[in-house]
Amino acid sequence: MKNYLLYFLLISFTINAQNLKDCSECSSEIIRESSIQNLNVPALKLLKNEMYARKGYTFSNEEYSRHFKQFSWYKPSANNNTIVFSDIEQKNIAILAQKINEISQPDSKNEPNSKYKTLTQEKINEIFTHEKKKELGINFSIWKVYDYQDKTGKYYLVLTEDKMNTSKEGNFNNAVKAFNFKIENNVWTKTFETNDSKKDGEDSIWFWTKYIYVEDFDLDGIIEPILFYGTNGLNGYDDGRIKILTYYKGKKIGIRIQNGVLDDERNFSIDADFYNLPKSIQDTVVAQMNKMVENGHSILPYGWQKKMAKKMTFIKE
Repeated sequence: MKNYLLYFLLISFTINAQNLKDCSECSSEIIRESSIQNLNVPALKLLKNEMYARKGYTFSNEEYSRHFKQFSWYKPSANNNTIVFSDIEQKNIAILAQKINEISQPDSKNEPNSKYKTLTQEKINEIFTHEKKKELGINFSIWKVYDYQDKTGKYYLVLTEDKMNTSKEGNFNNAVKAFNFKIENNVWTKTFETNDSKKDGEDSIWFWTKYIYVEDFDLDGIIEPILFYGTNGLNGYDDGRIKILTYYKGKKIGIRIQNGVLDDERNFSIDADFYNLPKSIQDTVVAQMNKMVENGHSILPYGWQKKMAKKMTFIKE
């Protein structure tokens, strides 16, 4: 089966004569968009991993390791942390990662989970002026703003991302930060804030609005936001990480997922308070985790549903 996968990866390079066939020149030449336009995700991942392989990266993924060992130029390093990429190489890695994102990332234009929709860009610009953002401590670019109201008042849930500009090749994010503001008599009070940044070996971090909920799950008249954000690792979603944050009665409750290509690399931790949440909230989070797996955005340990049913707080293979 693995041999068929590698055959599929290799054959995808020959579909179109103008396609980029390998990354032998990726250290000295910027990749042209036209040369990767017709490539699929497996082919793009192979090119991206080749850039690491040419630097001597030691792969935990057995298929990539076996594939690159057939080339005389591949000399695995004893320490991946010593590998350094030039500016051109970093830009080419970003170009390939952006293309992978375009094809496979969650649909960020649609927020199907909530009746509280996001504000238009025009409305965001009107409300969140430069002066207002400075007052509120918003330093990143605003990605989405949810406008919602419950029995306790009116709120704005503001999702911001620290964008790393890569010119024509698109944008990646170094960090994310979410704010929740309560507005009363024109006074803005921050009710919660969360932030995170991409780690070494990750290309980007962003909010996954496809999975986010802004709803009153236990019908007590109070909205309980559920935030999702994640990263892309060396192999895209396959070894990225995901964070799920539920805000309930003033408490932040999290699930932290580490995807992995190999069985022993996959795990996730769950705050013990998650199991004290109303069942409707727990069921919603589990349903979204199932959707992430179905959509190829997460690889969770085998039998994770049964382990969560036993209220385990750390789950691995």
